[in-house]
Amino acid sequence: MLRLLAFCAVSALALTASAAEDVVLELPTDYKAVFDQYLISDRLNQDDQVIVVYANSIARDGARADGKLPSGSVLIGEIYKAKTDADGAIVESQLGRRIPDELAAIVMMERRDGFGDQYPDELKVGDWEFEVFGPSGQNLGKDTTACRECHQPLADTEYAWTYEHIAGAN
Repeated sequence: MLRLLAFCAVSALALTASAAEDVVLELPTDYKAVFDQYLISDRLNQDDQVIVVYANSIARDGARADGKLPSGSVLIGEIYKAKTDADGAIVESQLGRRIPDELAAIVMMERRDGFGDQYPDELKVGDWEFEVFGPSGQNLGKDTTACRECHQPLADTEYAWTYEHIAGAN
């Protein structure tokens, strides 16, 4: 009996440890072909960046149906350095918007049931997980705490800065 209890305790610890492991997201290599590009914008709080944002059909359909971004939703942002002139000043279009230049990084948010379980309450972001990739799609292994802290206050908009744009036009 004692052996059985010891085995159960060790098994429970192993299960707890594996549940707390970091989730690593895979960047869909075909996202430009199968996701909808729904926004190009100057990036908030980043004076020298432009972001191009894509959503998969699960996110778009959920936003259109009931305003919720269900499990399986994926948002991808291509972050571009803003174009600069010879003096290093940001170049703006006639509309007063930054012009994208070199791709700097690709960021991804994916929502799956249980993704938030590995985080303390102050870093839970509605079961969203975040990842940062280099321009060629390689996972940079970055700490995404800053992503969580930035998105955490956005519960009313499904934790997405671009929430109002996701449903968009067909």
